[in-house]
Amino acid sequence: MSTLAAARADNFYYPPEWSPKKGGLNKFHGQHALRERARKLDQGILVIRFEMPFNVWCGGCNSMIGKGVRFNAEKKQVGNYYSTKIWSFTMKSPCCQHEIVIHTDPKNTEYVIISGAQRKTEDFDVEDAETLLLPADEERDKLADPMYKLEHQEEDIRKKKEEEPVLVRLQRLSDSRHSDDYALNRALRDRLRSQKKRVAEEKKSARKMGLGVRLLPPSAEDAAAAASVKFASKFEKSRKDKRAAIKASSIFPESPSSASKDKLDLALKKRNIKAGAASMLMAGRVKPSSLQSVGSRSASTHVRVLARRK
Repeated sequence: MSTLAAARADNFYYPPEWSPKKGGLNKFHGQHALRERARKLDQGILVIRFEMPFNVWCGGCNSMIGKGVRFNAEKKQVGNYYSTKIWSFTMKSPCCQHEIVIHTDPKNTEYVIISGAQRKTEDFDVEDAETLLLPADEERDKLADPMYKLEHQEEDIRKKKEEEPVLVRLQRLSDSRHSDDYALNRALRDRLRSQKKRVAEEKKSARKMGLGVRLLPPSAEDAAAAASVKFASKFEKSRKDKRAAIKASSIFPESPSSASKDKLDLALKKRNIKAGAASMLMAGRVKPSSLQSVGSRSASTHVRVLARRK
């Protein structure tokens, strides 16, 4: 073993104080070989892993416990059917810890629920399930009659003679198809190779179209359905108008804050021009006519600036 702990867990570790005179390791440690599973062995109870043989309804919370669910069940003998022992399995329900007791039925080769649960009744059609219909109890009892058994055998022999040619042909056909293993393997590999190639082409075409999923192969029905769809003329016209408006518009639209800021700057410039002309007039350096010309120039400049911005 790789470690001392693993060796002790597997009961392979012999301590220094052990000697062959003291017997095996289980006797030396004073324990049973099955450990915790045999803690009630003095009462005739052994803990085992029991698997539910059919679907049942829990008697505590009415929940369904599916077939195949496993339990740690206490197994003990409760009787005999001739020389066959009848075993009892006691377990706890996983949904509500309700106690379930199941016994074996050697006479009918079946399990019987004693308490804690109820078997789920499931009926099915033989043809839908594609199974054979087992003979009823009356039919099995009749087979014990020698005369009925003889008649039954005669009917089976007659059916066998009628179905034998068909069975022989089916057997020959199966042998002819599966006689050459190499040819079967080659045909299967060719089919898988072509399938992989088709899947790769479909994925490649899907990536070209920008899709993350593989499309199904095109069909005539899909093409006919797509060709039958007609869009209204108004829809086409509105689509063209929207596309033309998008192409004509600028990709950098002016924000309201920038437009208001430009207007404020223009007003401040205009006020500064008027204040400078008035100060020059009071100083006697500029005539009133020149002030009017300055005002007209500033107005024309303001108009040109607005025209350019528009």
